Amino acid sequence: MRLFPLFLYANSQTGEDALDNPITELVVVGESEGIFSTWTDKEVALDKRNVTVNNRKILTRAKKLDIAQSSKVLFEGLYHTITEVKGNDYDRWRLIIVNRYGSETL
Repeated sequence: MRLFPLFLYANSQTGEDALDNPITELVVVGESEGIFSTWTDKEVALDKRNVTVNNRKILTRAKKLDIAQSSKVLFEGLYHTITEVKGNDYDRWRLIIVNRYGSETL
C-alpha cells in the first residue's frame, strides 16, 4: 500500500478587523500519511446514497487528538473539509471522512 503525505489544519484566530470580526488563518496541527479508501457495498447499502456521493474516506495513522483539533486536511494537493472521524488511538488506523471535492488548491 502506497501512502501519501497528509497535513492537518485548524483555523486559528490571529486578530479582529475594524468591525470586531475574527480574522483567522490555517495553522498546521499535525502531519502524517494516508490513502484514499473506497466505500464498500455494505456501507453504500447502509448509508444514504448522498453520503457516498458527496464524501470520501481517507485512511491514516494520524493521532485522534490531532484530527479532532483539525477542520481541514491537505491531501493530494487539495484542502478537504473533515466531516467525520472513526477509530481511536488504540486502533492501527483512523478513518477520516471528508468532502469529496477539494475546496482549494495549493
